[in-house]
Amino acid sequence: MNEKKTPRKSLSRQVMDSIQELIVSRDLQPGDALPTEKQIAEELGVSKSSVREAVKMLEALGIVEIRRGLCTVISENPEQGYLNVILSHFYLQSGRSEELREFRRTIETAYTTLAVQTATEEDVEKIRQALEQFRTHVEEGRVLPEDDVRLHNQILYATHNSFLIGLGVALNSLLQESIGVAIEANPAIALRDHEAIFQGFLLRRPDLVTDAIADSAARWSLFLP
Repeated sequence: MNEKKTPRKSLSRQVMDSIQELIVSRDLQPGDALPTEKQIAEELGVSKSSVREAVKMLEALGIVEIRRGLCTVISENPEQGYLNVILSHFYLQSGRSEELREFRRTIETAYTTLAVQTATEEDVEKIRQALEQFRTHVEEGRVLPEDDVRLHNQILYATHNSFLIGLGVALNSLLQESIGVAIEANPAIALRDHEAIFQGFLLRRPDLVTDAIADSAARWSLFLP
């Protein structure tokens, strides 16, 4: 790689791609450390500053985590990359609340209807347990947004699709605050919505799931700023 003949922006992308190839070729797993900046720079024949810039790009994509003063490791939290992209879009694009509602409804419907087809008995039991915890907390008057997010994340895991799981977990994390406001306003209705989703799930009826999600998303959107 010839650093002098390559524009800096193009070089950063080349270095980023080379580091990704290194990760794959060495079969590095989540939590494993990358070689040092110096080692990568020497191996690729570029400057440490170019490596540093490329690593920052990989961090923004959720591929690695930079542990200040220690080392850079393969990310154990890959959904952060999706979250960064979504957050950047929301900061740069001031969309209407109905657009956000449609976005959430579309993503949630996609992963839930897929989970209806792919869920194992173990998956269904974990979703049931999350719903039971939700119900218990509603009855005790202490329901939390984490209860809602836990339930939806269990449905995500039932898809067994790493891309959907990463995107969905990031979206749920992003929307957790507004979800909490909606639940606090009327926890009984929130519980009813989730019971309807689960009932459609148990019956393996994507149409019932789709209708229940649409109703839930419509009520949640009323509490968006």
